[in-house]
Amino acid sequence: MGLIVLLAVGVPLLLLGGCAAVVMVVFSDAGSSRESVVTEADSPNMVLPSSGPASGPLAVEDGTAQQEPAQQQPTEPPAQQEQPTAAVGGTITLAGRDPGLQMAVTVNQVVNPASPAQDFMKPKTGNKVVAVQVTLSNVGQAVYNDSPTNGAMLIDGEGQQYRSTYFDVREGQSYGGISTINTGDTRKGMIVYEVPEGAKLAKFQFGLNSGFAQQKGEWTLG
Repeated sequence: MGLIVLLAVGVPLLLLGGCAAVVMVVFSDAGSSRESVVTEADSPNMVLPSSGPASGPLAVEDGTAQQEPAQQQPTEPPAQQEQPTAAVGGTITLAGRDPGLQMAVTVNQVVNPASPAQDFMKPKTGNKVVAVQVTLSNVGQAVYNDSPTNGAMLIDGEGQQYRSTYFDVREGQSYGGISTINTGDTRKGMIVYEVPEGAKLAKFQFGLNSGFAQQKGEWTLG
């Protein structure tokens, strides 16, 4: 009967990837032959890197998770309001900056040239006086309290614009300073300009809040 001996002396344990290699030597009873059986270590476990970035929360040093920032959608700029237009005799309803402020504005007539009310008040040499008669009706819920002449501009055929002057004219009563118009009430007056004698009147523009309101009305004069 053969004797199987496990040699503990001179046979080291080989630690490869956490597994031991065991060498066993088998002797036959005749002593003339021997066989050795070698058990090889298992292949070490290998960890391959990921082929791409991991999805999900971002890891930070303190072990907490940080959510990826959400992508912001591009915002479109607000659409510009169209500028309402009309001819002489037409009415345009304009909104002001104050909540509930709405005025129906009518250009009644254009006097070109107009006559200064005082003989000692005359335009400069080469200029003339023109007047635009405007009616303001409060159709909103807020009180109108402003100077109508501040938001009124006259534009000629070359694109030059003019602010109102202090002239009074014989053809009608001018707006005098501040006008306070309650809901349902109306005011009418002349807005007077001094322009070159050869100027061709083209447009009249009007805006509430002394012209600072976003919406403007435009009347074609020619």
